[in-house]
Amino acid sequence: MSIRSRSIAWAVALALTALACRPTALEPVAPAQARHLSDAEAAEYLLASARAGDLELAQALVEAGASLEARTDRGYSPLILAAYHGHRELVGYFADVGVDPCGSDDAGNTALMGAVFKGHAVVARDLIDRGCDVNQENVAGRTALMFAALVGRGELIRELEARGAAREHRDRDGRTAADWAATQGTTLPRLDRPGPAAN
Repeated sequence: MSIRSRSIAWAVALALTALACRPTALEPVAPAQARHLSDAEAAEYLLASARAGDLELAQALVEAGASLEARTDRGYSPLILAAYHGHRELVGYFADVGVDPCGSDDAGNTALMGAVFKGHAVVARDLIDRGCDVNQENVAGRTALMFAALVGRGELIRELEARGAAREHRDRDGRTAADWAATQGTTLPRLDRPGPAAN
């Protein structure tokens, strides 16, 4: 069993133990076999479930009282982690139970930016459909379109622009999405503009 698998198995056991200790449990667990998770432990396991894409564990932890305000030391929420790793169901779950789908980390980066950077187009579309602003800036003034341009995500560049992303926006250093694409030796896809109306 890998370290990751052992960690997830341990987290599941702890979450289920925490649930078994609650007064509503059908079968009480002997005190020697069970203990409650501390708030810090519950937060860590919730964040780990978000990274791993473990919906069942995340649900168990939230139901056991894990805080939806859990954050990593860089300010990543469970939803941001799930989006970055492409876990669509978890992104939807976290948004549905109260995690802000458009919230940002300590550097102002959002779940949408993370999904775009990693190329998770379906997750990015879901976040936009939930109302996340395609032109939201991080603290450096960069947008999801700039991240898409930096890593050459042509499909997402077109999607973002179709949803209103501003190609002409400049970050704090004065760079546009086209400038970010140029750093990688590429160009932005041409905009599909409608032709003149026929008379």
